[in-house]
Amino acid sequence: MKVLSILVGGIAALSAFPKTAAEQTELTAVIDGIGYTYQINDDGKTAVIISAAVPSSVKETVVPEKIEEYSVVAISEKAYMGSLSLEKLTIPTTVRSIGEQAFMSCNELKEVAIGEGITAIPNDCFFSCPKLVAVSMPSTLTSIGSEAFFGCDKLDTEIPPSVTYIGKDALGMEADFHSQGSVAVHGFLIKGTVGSCAEKYALENNIDFIDLDNFISGDVNGDETVDSSDASGVLIEYSNISTGTPPQFTPKQQIVGDMNGDGVIDSSDAAEILIIYAKNSTVR
Repeated sequence: MKVLSILVGGIAALSAFPKTAAEQTELTAVIDGIGYTYQINDDGKTAVIISAAVPSSVKETVVPEKIEEYSVVAISEKAYMGSLSLEKLTIPTTVRSIGEQAFMSCNELKEVAIGEGITAIPNDCFFSCPKLVAVSMPSTLTSIGSEAFFGCDKLDTEIPPSVTYIGKDALGMEADFHSQGSVAVHGFLIKGTVGSCAEKYALENNIDFIDLDNFISGDVNGDETVDSSDASGVLIEYSNISTGTPPQFTPKQQIVGDMNGDGVIDSSDAAEILIIYAKNSTVR
């Protein structure tokens, strides 16, 4: 890993982190083609990334654990904002805090892995990252700020039970140009634990929710029973897929209706639903 450092004069204001005597000077470094501006904390051992200039040739990156001999413990607000080429990002376990809007408007960003140790995803952190699909959230996470993933309509992630706060429009919401406000993304699915903050947020915002360890397999119409109407729904969806008609199932229905877990909705899933229905009818 090539590292080049030079001294740059000037004083930078950090709203997310208190400024100390050691933070009066900004330094720069180039690591794996990315130009970083950083500051050294007062302990003389750790550093904060102020900004990252990601060139168009860089599609994937890991936030450096160290710049020179300094351990990177924080990413400042707006640090990676508007990195238009970045597709995959890993935040290492050395990082303990992230500033607001840190990854806002990263238009090509698809995958993010957040290291253990992060407790908060702040306001607007991934605001308007329209291609973001996968975010692995750490078990240490306790809060997701307002509009943290606003406009990320393709996001598929599981919210850990450690999360006790989710801010306004944080997940599954997008701009509604008719009302000039926000509206739930059609078909968006929040995965979490029954009784959790994630479930409460989903209910309050009329967003589908599922606990992957606690749901009724086959109940595709959501009436809490498995019967012939569910089998019929699966067969209709299978027919749509077979004839090239766009699928009608939501992500939640796709999970619930995939009885054999092969990732495909077909006649075998309908047959299994009918078997369950027949057994339930016999018990009654």
